[in-house]
Amino acid sequence: MRVLLVEDEHEQAVLFAQVLEILGYTVDIVGNAEEAQSRLTVQSYALLLADWDLRGAMLGDALIDWALARDAGIKTVLFSNHPQVAEVAAQCGAHAAFRKIDGIGRLRQLVTELAPPSLMTIARSAR
Repeated sequence: MRVLLVEDEHEQAVLFAQVLEILGYTVDIVGNAEEAQSRLTVQSYALLLADWDLRGAMLGDALIDWALARDAGIKTVLFSNHPQVAEVAAQCGAHAAFRKIDGIGRLRQLVTELAPPSLMTIARSAR
């Protein structure tokens, strides 16, 4: 399963990607919404994880709104440390919200609930 991770803080993006790759996902990282839009027009993703407060002209909630209008089948998560991220996620139609301070365990739980890795992927990552 392919995941598009949109995070402008490099260290945070690498950490999240490592966790997702351990779970068996293929993760592409981009640093802003405009790069994400480019990727989403040429590649299919099961899941879009977008930081709310991105550098550039578009924030994560607008990106999720755009992505869902383009592909209603994509699962989406809006994340941030902002206390209102859940409300903003609901407004833009995201499937879930995640506060970075909730920890990696919560991220893992959300991702596996929204886009469970295939049994084949799990078997490969267990080797």
